[in-house]
Formats: sequence, C-alpha cells, structure tokens
Amino acid sequence: MRGNFFYDRLGNCIAEARKKHGLSQEELAHRSGIDRTYFARIEEGRANPTIKVLCRIAQALGKRVCRLIAKL
Repeated sequence: MRGNFFYDRLGNCIAEARKKHGLSQEELAHRSGIDRTYFARIEEGRANPTIKVLCRIAQALGKRVCRLIAKL
C-alpha cells in the first residue's frame, strides 16, 4: 500500500463533499481562506493538511470535521 493512501482518501472525501455543495475548488478554497493551489493538492492527496486547515474546510462546508472524514 502506498504511504499516502490516507491522504488520497481524505482528498476524495473533501472533493465529494465539495461537489455535493456545488462548489468549485476555487470557491471552497476562498471560503476556507486557503490558497487554491494548496487546496488542490489536498484534494489530490499530495498535501498533509493540519487539523486547523481541516476545521476551516469543514466550517466552509457547514460540517463538523468528524463528518467530513467519517468515510476514512
């Protein structure tokens, strides 16, 4: 198993939630106060976001972090 399997799944969960809300990466990154390119790397599983960043993404989606990562 690849070392970044967790980050791939995390990125997929975030992308799925974003699409359910009908938001682009750019819009959700803006609402979260995160750089768009960093946000894209998170969704691609190539970044290791801090819990603070995950909280900001979850808040922008109107979710709790535990709900955002429930499918991991």
